Amino acid sequence: MFRHLILAIILLLAGVLPACGDTEQSQGPVVQPKKESTWVRTKKVRTTKDEFFSGEKKPLAEIPINTSLAKKLASPQTGSKKVTDVASCLARLKPLDLRRTAVQKSGGMWGAFERSPDAKPYSFNGMQLDSNMNKLVFGLRHLCKTSEGVPLNEVANDVGNLLEANGREKAEKILVARGEHPADVEKLLNYAKTARKESDRKVSFNTISSSFDRAESLIDLYEELSKRSVDENSKTTFISEGVTLLKVLNDFIQTDKIMVMALNEDDLVPYHHIDQDM
Repeated sequence: MFRHLILAIILLLAGVLPACGDTEQSQGPVVQPKKESTWVRTKKVRTTKDEFFSGEKKPLAEIPINTSLAKKLASPQTGSKKVTDVASCLARLKPLDLRRTAVQKSGGMWGAFERSPDAKPYSFNGMQLDSNMNKLVFGLRHLCKTSEGVPLNEVANDVGNLLEANGREKAEKILVARGEHPADVEKLLNYAKTARKESDRKVSFNTISSSFDRAESLIDLYEELSKRSVDENSKTTFISEGVTLLKVLNDFIQTDKIMVMALNEDDLVPYHHIDQDM
């Protein structure tokens, strides 16, 4: 009886297991569907260090100078009121300075370039225009106040008195003892001598008037360009006139004798603490 039961179980298993095997084989292995390619990278996401520091940029197109405009700007205006003394000189400067300040409070020529996508790559010209226009106004103010010579400042008086009372060699030792760096002592002594000469130099108000005549044309265009609307049709003219204005302005403050003198006189003043020995 027990033997028959075991035999029946063996026969049953022999029939069932092949059936299971046939079922699995009929289904076959599960195959995942191929993933559809929906995105293709067309450019690199990251820039290598070498590429970043290579400085590869699209070169800017060279902007031609408007020669007729440059000639007009370089010619002094006529009919303007002449300056005859310090008061009339500063009175003529005041409206020019107010216009310059108003332009720069509104963003300056740098801002004017930045407002236009086409002019923006050239905005460094606008930045230089703002900076050099400041120099122009400063130079004119300096000339107004120093027509009869540059007043001796505290540095010039102090070091000059040392030179007169002690001679150069002893004055040098005194300045070093005060705490001045030896490398700066020579500059201080030379400046004291230069300042004495500057205190005696003269510039006529008639000559200063001529500088105003040239400056007014430059400030007129500076103000007008800063307010100009720039579009696709006017962008080339705007950039060209801005670059032309910058060139004429640079030429004026770098080659006009009295403007160069005015700007240099301030630059020559060395840094110095009168009381640093105390």
